[in-house]
Amino acid sequence: MVTWVDGAIDDPGPASETAVRQAQDELEVDLPSEFLAVAQVHQGAAPVPASIDLPNGFRTAVDHLLHFEDSPFVSNIVAAIFPLLDVLEEGIIPFAADAGGDFFCFDYRADDDHPSVVFWSVDWGVLPLAPSFAAFLGMLRD
Repeated sequence: MVTWVDGAIDDPGPASETAVRQAQDELEVDLPSEFLAVAQVHQGAAPVPASIDLPNGFRTAVDHLLHFEDSPFVSNIVAAIFPLLDVLEEGIIPFAADAGGDFFCFDYRADDDHPSVVFWSVDWGVLPLAPSFAAFLGMLRD
């Protein structure tokens, strides 16, 4: 079972429906409901456990979920994509960061309604991880 520890934003609270809707409009996607059920309540939080084995034999950890607030700007779910526009393929949307500056992302390229989860790394590009956000959470280890 995953628990969530606050961290990426000060005085975190649930994200408003307006903030979530605005983010989805700007990203031009419908974020998965299973993700929103977690991220709206625990925006900016870190999962425990957080470690995940990558398919290339390496391991990383989820540092925090991206959030829907204006501050801190760098870990906002919409702002996080701006510096990556030149390197991410269309349809890859970051939703969480690891400690090294890489991202866990939704991959909408094959299915606009049910995105899979991938890890994007500056070193390795896109690595497939899980068919859904729920399956991704099931991969987290101590």
